[in-house]
Amino acid sequence: MTETSPAVDAIRSVIADLAAIPDPADRARAVGAVLDAVPALQAELRATRQAAVIELRGTRSLAEVAGVLGISVPRVSQIASGVSRNARK
Repeated sequence: MTETSPAVDAIRSVIADLAAIPDPADRARAVGAVLDAVPALQAELRATRQAAVIELRGTRSLAEVAGVLGISVPRVSQIASGVSRNARK
């Protein structure tokens, strides 16, 4: 899946910056630190998305929010409830 948006481009820019670190040991440490931070960053991103969906739901129906975001009505409900796609049973 290839997504292009300013946010995705910004993340790719950070990856390029990391890849450009001249010293391989420094580069490996820097990338490792980012990889270690990914789970917490994903949680922050999910919380930010959830807040945005809840804000949208304050003025729009589930169907309207789904249309705006290009996702299904059940997915809007899941996001608003804090359900992750990757949730394990």
